[in-house]
Amino acid sequence: MAIYIIKPWYKKAAPSSGGIYGAEWDGSSTTLWTRTDDAVGLATPNPYYAGMSGTPSSPFDDIMPWSGMVVSEDSEAGTLVSIPKFYYKLSQNSSTMSLKIQISMTQEDGFVCSPAHMDRGDGKGERDVVYVGRYHCGTGYKSVTGVTPMANVTRSNFRTAIHNLGSTIWMMDFATRFTIWLLYIVEFANWNSQDCIGYGCGNNSAAQAMGYTDSMPYHTGTTQSSRTTYGLGTQYRHIEGLWDNVYDWIDGCYYDSSGLNIILNPANFSDSSGGIAVGVPTSGYPSQFTLKEVNGTYPLIIPTASNGSDSTFSCDYWSFFASSPCLFVGGNYGQNLSRGLFFVNRYGASVAGASLGSRFLKLP
Repeated sequence: MAIYIIKPWYKKAAPSSGGIYGAEWDGSSTTLWTRTDDAVGLATPNPYYAGMSGTPSSPFDDIMPWSGMVVSEDSEAGTLVSIPKFYYKLSQNSSTMSLKIQISMTQEDGFVCSPAHMDRGDGKGERDVVYVGRYHCGTGYKSVTGVTPMANVTRSNFRTAIHNLGSTIWMMDFATRFTIWLLYIVEFANWNSQDCIGYGCGNNSAAQAMGYTDSMPYHTGTTQSSRTTYGLGTQYRHIEGLWDNVYDWIDGCYYDSSGLNIILNPANFSDSSGGIAVGVPTSGYPSQFTLKEVNGTYPLIIPTASNGSDSTFSCDYWSFFASSPCLFVGGNYGQNLSRGLFFVNRYGASVAGASLGSRFLKLP
């Protein structure tokens, strides 16, 4: 059960834990956000791509919690990436529907614990760190390199098999995906992950072996020769394939006639019951998001208008259908500009497919 930390070579300074870092979207068709608070004046990150001139970099490389996202090995589950606890605040202008995200390592006024780390009602309280699979689930449902992702498994069967790895290991949930969304937006200040990091997806034919970012000399980018070249290659902060190769079933959530339901306690993860309804999303390319603050869960946003495209607003398709309860996220091997970090879709509880994989979450 021991976890061994692998320190990346490119970290140059002690990480900063002070300050508030924010980004604000004006609600217009632009994909761009404006930096706020202590993020004002920070440069745009320059992720890796094969053959690039210059050195990949991000102004957040020495700022917590981003700098604390490092790789480790776990005897039960394989290769992990840590996500340190932080606090965040979402706010919205009701007339313009603009959104603001702020992140801090300290609990400032109006800030709450990051979704993945918050008190889940499982007796553990707030967690200082959680871990996600660096890779999609592979052989034995572990996070391992050099094998094709597990697929053709229903969400409920993934749930059971992943938890069989250990008492603290569960399928990755919506709270954790939302946590990654927050970190990405404040760092890149742009909805369009495929433009910023790489088109990703795959070979347009079938899933391929994982570990394609193992030789990348930086934590974020694509191994393709340009960001606009399709094919396996992307990672964000060491997490490979967030929109590559296969989709990830996502747990701790389900759809029904009440809309999106959230479950925090992993012992209660389900396809159809026990959740807290946070609102009904629209289907299509989101052009408006609405802040939802519901007792018993975390502040989040859902799409409430869908008049966008794969190059405007948030860029990535979001689908809702009350009779298809099981959500999945990201991209698969099909080459499509709608399938970036913020892509959300759904299928029925009995569905399994060659493009449907999963990823695990470790909650120590």
